[in-house]
Amino acid sequence: MISFAVLSLGSVNAEPPKLQQSQVKGLLVIQLPNGSFAGAATQMNATVVPISKNSQINFGIRFNQQVGPMMYGATQEVEKFMRVRHQKDLPIGHGIELGFADKYTMKDGPSAAVACALMAESIITGEALEPSFAVTGDMTATGDVRPIGGVAGKVRGAANRDCKIMAVPIANKAAIQDIYVLDGIEPIAATQIILIETFDQAWDIAKAKRSDKIQQALDDYAMVQTAMAKSTASASHPKVRDKLKSILETLPNHESARLVALHGMAKGPKKLSLNGSLAAIQTAATELGNTIQSGSYMEKGQGNQLWKNVSRLNSLREDVDPRTKNYLDAFLNTANILKKMSTSEKKQLTDDLQRELMLAISKIGVEENKLLNDTKIQEEMMKE
Repeated sequence: MISFAVLSLGSVNAEPPKLQQSQVKGLLVIQLPNGSFAGAATQMNATVVPISKNSQINFGIRFNQQVGPMMYGATQEVEKFMRVRHQKDLPIGHGIELGFADKYTMKDGPSAAVACALMAESIITGEALEPSFAVTGDMTATGDVRPIGGVAGKVRGAANRDCKIMAVPIANKAAIQDIYVLDGIEPIAATQIILIETFDQAWDIAKAKRSDKIQQALDDYAMVQTAMAKSTASASHPKVRDKLKSILETLPNHESARLVALHGMAKGPKKLSLNGSLAAIQTAATELGNTIQSGSYMEKGQGNQLWKNVSRLNSLREDVDPRTKNYLDAFLNTANILKKMSTSEKKQLTDDLQRELMLAISKIGVEENKLLNDTKIQEEMMKE
């Protein structure tokens, strides 16, 4: 745990911040055994504490509980940003302690950086944050918002906590589109997902007292949500389309509005992104591996786990980036050979079937190496 040397008496004589506490919902994920992510929106808190006059620092931002090195490093970037942003009105002699409502689970990763910065800004400026807002994103000391992982899980987590508006790094735009490809328009329409490039963009959306234009755009989208909840076909209604156009004129990065508009014109994304394709294939492949390891692929009946694995891989063929299809097909071929074996009367590997299985498994490695050694693919993955 990193904390300040604090005293209630004898602290530096300085003007206290305008707010003593602030709260916001941060978005976190845990990785499941199959490689997918489960997300949750967690309450984050920030509290002002006085710094002892004997301390070597005059202002700081720290967690009051144990966090991992990436989260600690992200917090240092937030502090640097605040020192530059508030040179003249920095609350000297006071620190800001951060904490999660869940104090006893170890947290790490840089994705809470924007949330921490928003709470610090709220305390220093005295402007409260919107309670139904949630955010995820790494951030640099210059205020640039950087991408994070597990976006699909975080969107689900926000929806489960009734977060009406959420901000996601613009560099994760492809991951939002992937949700549309895999799950349809419903989860996108249900939450106002705003893409952010800078801290100021997050601040404009996060604060409770927004500009009239931004508030009107958010209120208009809430009306669109009401229509979409009745029928997703509402996306093509002329009045809904006019509302969406108006929203996007004010908030061009309102990703939910953009995708609903495209859905209404039957122009929504049809394929997963490159990273999304590989993640979906890896998840399906991990499930297949678990089936093999457990021996459940030998169970009788079309409802067994192996048949489900084959069905899952087949359903992905129409969704994935075409460049990843050979990789997916290598797993699918392996699963089909096992399926052939499971339906065999003898329930054992013949020499021919064993050779066929070994060739199929080796093909997985061949296709994986092609992707790993393709410069263009690797460069594109780093951009997403």
